[in-house]
Amino acid sequence: MIQEYQVSGFRVREYEELASTNTEAERVGWDELEDKMVILTYRQTQGRGQVGNHWESEPEKNISMTVVFKPWELPAGQQFAVSMVIALGAYDFISRYVNECSVKWPNDIYVGNRKISGILIEHTIMGCYVGGSLCGIGVNVNQERFLSDAPNPVSLFQLIGEEIPVDRALEELLDYIGRRYESIQDYEGLKRDFLRVLYRREGVYEWEDEVGMFRASIRGMNEFGQLLLEDEEGRVRVYGFKEITYKF
Repeated sequence: MIQEYQVSGFRVREYEELASTNTEAERVGWDELEDKMVILTYRQTQGRGQVGNHWESEPEKNISMTVVFKPWELPAGQQFAVSMVIALGAYDFISRYVNECSVKWPNDIYVGNRKISGILIEHTIMGCYVGGSLCGIGVNVNQERFLSDAPNPVSLFQLIGEEIPVDRALEELLDYIGRRYESIQDYEGLKRDFLRVLYRREGVYEWEDEVGMFRASIRGMNEFGQLLLEDEEGRVRVYGFKEITYKF
């Protein structure tokens, strides 16, 4: 069963159950998908995480959705703006309830050292522009305990000790994402806000790349959204998605 309705300026298509909202969005296809369309379910059984990981979500407790964006003439070289819009919108929503919230590059949301939201974004490029983006996002809202072997999940319920109606949480989250989307063409403004709330934005930490472990501090991002790290020898290292691992 599928329901369709409007929430905070988004057209939501809600499914009773899905294996993965991103997979369903791909099945629907770009001809039918519209800008600011949402594929939503409260019963996602095989949610996709980064690098092939599984995203655990207890039925009826959390938000699992894919937000569709078709930004007008967004240069392909600025596709990271989409990641910043989604991550900052999720950050704005979660920060409404808890402190110590941050964005772990490229786009997961942490509270302290625990992961409360995972984001998976897939783009299609048309010529010099972003043709469309499927922005899969899972937010742990009311889950009381986690059964998977994920190392550090946490939910809003665990942090604040009370449930938030998931329909209200959805409305608030989409409202914040929508506000950020209004600035999709302001890449530098999004980047400034993104760096301000970046996880481990200050201090020296351990990292690992294909060569091995090293210690470094975050020095920012370049124009393509790649992470800039300065190691203890003063060298600036540049990393793209999946090329660097945080060590805890």
